[in-house]
Amino acid sequence: MEVEIRRRETTGAGSSAHNESETIAKYEIMDGAPVRGENIPIRLYLSPYDLTPTYKDVHNKFSVRYFLNLVLVDEEDRRYFKQQEIVLYRKADEPQMPAGSS
Repeated sequence: MEVEIRRRETTGAGSSAHNESETIAKYEIMDGAPVRGENIPIRLYLSPYDLTPTYKDVHNKFSVRYFLNLVLVDEEDRRYFKQQEIVLYRKADEPQMPAGSS
């Protein structure tokens, strides 16, 4: 079972739109197929990667979207795919108190 983080950038609109995809990270979660109904928790730390916030249709000319791709291979080597869009955003920094104030 594998998980990928993918970035898809789209520029232009309509028939002149240009798509570009890039694999940011790829992880092999486990070797072999999981048992039916089994839950497999995973944790992906995003700080090592150069990620930007998700931008959707900026002036209908530009967008940046991120996806998690899951690839599952069963006992008979059949491959199953699932893609889920994820939304990334920047959290505002908390203002720091000046030195010496309570």
